Amino acid sequence: MKKSKVQFIKFAVSGLLLGLTTMGIATQAQAAKVSPESKVKTTVKVNEMMRVKTSSTTATSKITAAFWNYPYGSNKAAKKTHWVKNYANKTLIATKQATLKNGLKYYYVKVASKPSVQGWVYTKWLRQMSMVSLGDSITKGWTGVDYATTPYPKQVGETLGMTSTNLGENNGKVVGSSSLDLTYNIDNHNFDKDDVATISYGVNDYFHDLSLMSVQSTLDQELTELQAQYPNLQIFGLLPLNCYVADATTGEYVSAATTMYKDHAYTLNDLRDMEAEVYKAHNIKVLDWRDYEGTIIPTDDARMTVFGDQRLHPTQATYTEMSGYISDFLQNNIK
Repeated sequence: MKKSKVQFIKFAVSGLLLGLTTMGIATQAQAAKVSPESKVKTTVKVNEMMRVKTSSTTATSKITAAFWNYPYGSNKAAKKTHWVKNYANKTLIATKQATLKNGLKYYYVKVASKPSVQGWVYTKWLRQMSMVSLGDSITKGWTGVDYATTPYPKQVGETLGMTSTNLGENNGKVVGSSSLDLTYNIDNHNFDKDDVATISYGVNDYFHDLSLMSVQSTLDQELTELQAQYPNLQIFGLLPLNCYVADATTGEYVSAATTMYKDHAYTLNDLRDMEAEVYKAHNIKVLDWRDYEGTIIPTDDARMTVFGDQRLHPTQATYTEMSGYISDFLQNNIK
């Protein structure tokens, strides 16, 4: 009696497992079917920095998208590799775009901070990142003669695959309340749709502001305000490039890095050191041109060709060289 009951239970369990296995195989086979219209039609190379689309009405936990080893439905071997929601606050690098025969598009992306996480993601869930650049005439692209065709914000945006907004203004300073200056731009620009902001002021403060302390306190105050209002904005500081000023005694052009301008009691290097410390206090990464000036301005005589006005404003060729360094710097530090 007991033996037959055990045999019956074993038979029933075996039947249940067989049924579940059969159902599982059938379900997987059905999910793996490839429709002729869902096959990949074209694949092209792209270069874009992207983010997962989120909104105030869509919680990250509700994002159902996944990374796939093949665009969904385009291959029998297609399977999920990662959940998109786990990387909603990370930068994604898109390298390919696939268009299916039914018109749907997928990007092949990798997580910038964790390249091992990669796969195809439906474009509906992604958006291109945006960069805004605040600064003076060098950010705007003035060469000392005319405006550069491609200032560094434009070149960097194109290199990294981000949209770019250039808020550079001639004579822009840290200290000041005009529409040219840092305070005005932070108070009046809406950074909600920006992912990255570069800030590059200081050389005009060197020319015009007697007090280094006023530059320090204003920069600190404005960064505090910007970070409080836009906590997800990734901010980067670009220190001023060296320039040349007329020596008060000889009239010869000398390096501003080691020269006190007129009756100012500080050099451009003093200002750059101070700005670097303020950025550091705010946990902001800094590009210090002193790390590269030996290449960009190899000798004092090089100013004759590096700058369009031979003292301050880069030529188009110099802007292009600067753009390469800025692109590398941002690519290595954007999260």
